[in-house]
Amino acid sequence: MDIAPVRDTGLLGVDEIAQYRRDGYVVIRNLLGPRTIAACVQALSDLATGRLPARETQLMFETGVGPAGLSPADRELHIRKYMDYVEDAPALKAAANSLRLHRILDQILGQGRVLFQEMALVKPPRIGSEKPWHQDAAYFRVTDPGLIAGVWIALDPALKMNGCMELVAGSHLDGAVPHVHENDFNRCRIIPPKVRARERIAIEMQPGDALVFHSLLHHFTAPNKSDLRRRAIQFHYHQTGAVWGSVEDHQRLFHDETGAYAGCTVPHGDPAQSNYTYRNGLPRRIEPVDTSG
Repeated sequence: MDIAPVRDTGLLGVDEIAQYRRDGYVVIRNLLGPRTIAACVQALSDLATGRLPARETQLMFETGVGPAGLSPADRELHIRKYMDYVEDAPALKAAANSLRLHRILDQILGQGRVLFQEMALVKPPRIGSEKPWHQDAAYFRVTDPGLIAGVWIALDPALKMNGCMELVAGSHLDGAVPHVHENDFNRCRIIPPKVRARERIAIEMQPGDALVFHSLLHHFTAPNKSDLRRRAIQFHYHQTGAVWGSVEDHQRLFHDETGAYAGCTVPHGDPAQSNYTYRNGLPRRIEPVDTSG
């Protein structure tokens, strides 16, 4: 059945809500308007170059790149990830608080949520690295993964050639699968026997489009070997009342065939059983703003 496109200024229809439940994702076209997109792009550039002070923001560079040897202008083309930036960049904070987005999340998940993770995921031209197949819930010890939603918003055209999001529709319905940890959170991936790459769908998007997806959905992005930039901002929200648990709680979801821990919140074999919340339990309140302009 074909899914009707979401109206630019509207909410989800019944078919789109059903698609999210069945397939684990839905695309919202034109969530951000042109001025908002431009402001977000400018904010990332300003954080990279230092024109905007990075008080809380963390910048991560492509493997093998040393920022000390780069000029401020060159830094931007070697960054692969920005984290924890909403208090530093008003434009990015506005995107995370999009009024239309949160009305749609109310439709899907019910009312009441907090922002608990913000990232900008960047694939510089020709050197942008892959993100292996994974489930986002493997990184978060929320005891009910259904209370988490990821939102991935394109700031450039996101195409198959430059590393758009690829996913396996309906994979969230099969629950958590084991991940193998390479002692680098960015290289924690679904174990090879559970990867379903032959079923993948490439979700090509234009600037301002958003992909809303379930935290158990299998997804991946390929390397960017093209001359096109691919910048996206991603937010994770959990519903109020969601419970963060211990490694043992998470292990009940993410374990291998022997029962050993197979999630991504600690290196495998780490005996730590302490309680854990992302970013030391400092969620961001949702204060909706209009991002259609």
